[in-house]
Amino acid sequence: MYRWWRQAHKVVGIGAAFFLLVMAVTGFLLSLKGEIPWMRPPVGKAEKVESLAEVVSVDVVTRAALSAGRPDLRTADDIDRIDYRPGKNIFKVVSAVGYSEVQVDGKTGQVVAVGNRNDQLVEDIHDLSFFDERLRTTVSPVIALALAMMALSGVVIWTVPILRRRKHAQSGGTQGKRGDAP
Repeated sequence: MYRWWRQAHKVVGIGAAFFLLVMAVTGFLLSLKGEIPWMRPPVGKAEKVESLAEVVSVDVVTRAALSAGRPDLRTADDIDRIDYRPGKNIFKVVSAVGYSEVQVDGKTGQVVAVGNRNDQLVEDIHDLSFFDERLRTTVSPVIALALAMMALSGVVIWTVPILRRRKHAQSGGTQGKRGDAP
């Protein structure tokens, strides 16, 4: 049975190594996305508002973002989401295709920053949807199961020799220990 676990660990590990490496590297980058400047555009400066009644409408924000000249933000259908940051009074308009972000001042409706959302690119690579959307729902769960299998088989491979040595030591035997003469 022990050999089966070792063989399974080796086969699953070799089969999943590329995907696990991609997910490990991109997961590392995503865990530090707030600390790595090129991952997301810095938040632009906007005018302060005293109340939310001073904040421009989503229509004004949309028109400003679409006029920013980004090729992947030409119509309202190109918008994936619009996030509002009340503390900074900034709207972030993110493209559905591509990785553009246009930041709009919540008081004036003027574009204050334009940039790329590299964190979205890294996330799409991480969940494999960058390569094909179907991989996110088919291959990613298989890789998760492979990782669980690697963890389980690794624990078995690590503990079985320890348990065997303990059992052998309790029985008073010394034969078979490393370094002993036959």
